[in-house]
Amino acid sequence: MSARLLLLAALAAAPAGEKVVWKAGFGREALWNDGQAEVSVYEATDKREGRLRTSRAVLIVVAEDLLADRLVKADDPARAKSRRVLKFNHVRSIPSGLYTYQQMLSFFADADRLSPVKLTMTSHEWCGNSFVEWRSDTGTMAIRSYFETPGDVDAPLDPREAVFYDALPLELRSLDLELTRTGRLRVVDSVFGSKPAVPPVDDAILEVERPGVAAGVYRVRLSRGDRRDTFEFERAFPHRLALWERSDGGTLKLQTSLRSRYWEKTAPGDERLLASPGTR
Repeated sequence: MSARLLLLAALAAAPAGEKVVWKAGFGREALWNDGQAEVSVYEATDKREGRLRTSRAVLIVVAEDLLADRLVKADDPARAKSRRVLKFNHVRSIPSGLYTYQQMLSFFADADRLSPVKLTMTSHEWCGNSFVEWRSDTGTMAIRSYFETPGDVDAPLDPREAVFYDALPLELRSLDLELTRTGRLRVVDSVFGSKPAVPPVDDAILEVERPGVAAGVYRVRLSRGDRRDTFEFERAFPHRLALWERSDGGTLKLQTSLRSRYWEKTAPGDERLLASPGTR
């Protein structure tokens, strides 16, 4: 029996409330298909060069069409064979003394179940560049780096039923947060950094705590051995990420969010649309 069938059989045999339940069609909701993007600004803390650094993170979710055979954005989806995806961008600019870490991760998920389609990551600072690309059509993760370690690597990576750690701020929003109490899943470790490596796939335990009757957030805890992440998602759909306390000591705290055709906001002064106290 395949690993996928074994996992499905184990989940089916699990008692009610002891399995992870996902909602189908999350990316097909009308909200994601109104021609706008969700743009959210977070106050972020990260440990760099032995110190905690405060910066701003921008998380973007937007529906797009990728060419089915090349997994790149279609210039004209109506005239090409394409597949609908949700794109999740995580943009970072982390100061570290004289220079700054500039980093961005893009994750593309199938609109129906948010299964992974493609992931890319770029990182640069004054020493050099790093780039990562994983594709579902090849099952390969390619790493290109200025640094000898990792250097240039092409390695097979088949996540099967696993989720990417770097995509959890989007992926966990498609949980059935009312039906899921606790369950097990597999997590592909992070590649979001200046020296990315081929990530291990770890077993994890997920727990969901429901909000109170009138207010509150859904709190999701993810444990991988002695590493624990805590996520807080807003109660109302689309369950925006309000807080992420990471196992490495970093945090993201929501400051402001809007829906916008951000690619059209290019006039001088448009940057004020994302101005928020405590971020920079």
